[in-house]
Amino acid sequence: MYNDLMKTFQEQSEKYFSPMFKFNQLVAKNIEQLAQLQLDVAQSYTETTLAQLKTAAEISDVKTFVDFNASQLNALNTLSQKMIADGQKLQQLGQEFKDNLEALSKETLKTAQV
Repeated sequence: MYNDLMKTFQEQSEKYFSPMFKFNQLVAKNIEQLAQLQLDVAQSYTETTLAQLKTAAEISDVKTFVDFNASQLNALNTLSQKMIADGQKLQQLGQEFKDNLEALSKETLKTAQV
């Protein structure tokens, strides 16, 4: 009798807390992906900035100054493309999180209605 009571309690607890566990796992996964994206973006922008800084430090005459200014347009173009790509990655992560959250909500509602 005691074993049956504990078994029933365990089954009900698992059923009750399962959506919360799944939600927590989903949030943790999303935070991990966002943190990794931020680290990747920070590293990429830092590398770009350092490369430009090194190029600027090598300016020694008018010709290298003109070449540096010309390279700034390319750097700006590259930076804007990276920003667009990073924005798309962020949007994709947000969409995946939303889709997973909606699927979890539907699953939880079906379970609750049964």
